[in-house]
Amino acid sequence: MTATNRPSIKTINGGALGTPVCSTHMKLCHYSHRILQAALGHTAKAIQWLAPAVCVLCRQTHPSTEAICDDCDERLPRNQAPCPRCALPSAGRTSTTTLKCCTDCQQHRFYFAKTHAPFLMQAGIRDLIHLWKFQHQPQLSPLLASLFIREAFTPADLPRSLMLIPIPTQWRRQLQRGFDHTRVLAQAIAATYPHSLTVKPWLRHTRSGATQHRLNRSARWHNQHERFAVNARIQGCRVVLLDDVMTTGATVSAAAETCLEAGAKQVTVWCLARTPEPGSPLTRYHGGLCNGEAHHEPSLRKPNAR
Repeated sequence: MTATNRPSIKTINGGALGTPVCSTHMKLCHYSHRILQAALGHTAKAIQWLAPAVCVLCRQTHPSTEAICDDCDERLPRNQAPCPRCALPSAGRTSTTTLKCCTDCQQHRFYFAKTHAPFLMQAGIRDLIHLWKFQHQPQLSPLLASLFIREAFTPADLPRSLMLIPIPTQWRRQLQRGFDHTRVLAQAIAATYPHSLTVKPWLRHTRSGATQHRLNRSARWHNQHERFAVNARIQGCRVVLLDDVMTTGATVSAAAETCLEAGAKQVTVWCLARTPEPGSPLTRYHGGLCNGEAHHEPSLRKPNAR
């Protein structure tokens, strides 16, 4: 076939015969896409109507697709005006305007520079953590991760290019719970975080100590002595340590000391919840665990009969 007799692209795609065919095909694709979207939307509404979501806290059905309803979300105990270093809530503490940290920070030598703990370890977030951690529900990790990011930072304050190191869980606890809860939480935060964030499980236990939640506040500090080691070079790095709950700060402080000794430039702590001081007005008002010395199963209501 010569060049003069060869069909041109314009004749096929832009000629009198080609234009109606392409236009019809595009219209069919467009209408098919709209029909599919509408069908999926109606299907989702039908599923939500036939099997609505049940809040894991109050056990009531709700229109949202989240694991908790809006009412329970609003009632979660926020950590208002915490100490910037140890995240201890300000109510019931003695402080002065000349101090950059609270009186608890003056009594203990914390090796971390700052703590983000958006919730108090009280009813609501405590029940979520217990369901997730002690009743083998790792599927709650994305919910906890999104709650942490939403409450701990504003969009403008989100740090960038972070190295997130989860506090390691002892292997016996991993066997009991079925998963490493802090590492799973770190991965969920990394999946939700809008900026660059790398999870590095570089901390390890050097010895097996007593379980922290069974110890009083003074024994927790002694239990953490020389407990961690770093498996990688972190010279000059800014490290973020992740734990689920901070009660005295002994665990994260021991881990932060290990990181600084390994050459880290600065250590920040992220945790879901902070336990108020024993006897503080916040503890008395909310009736939450003050020491974290005992973990009780959450008393959740059964779903209403439909």
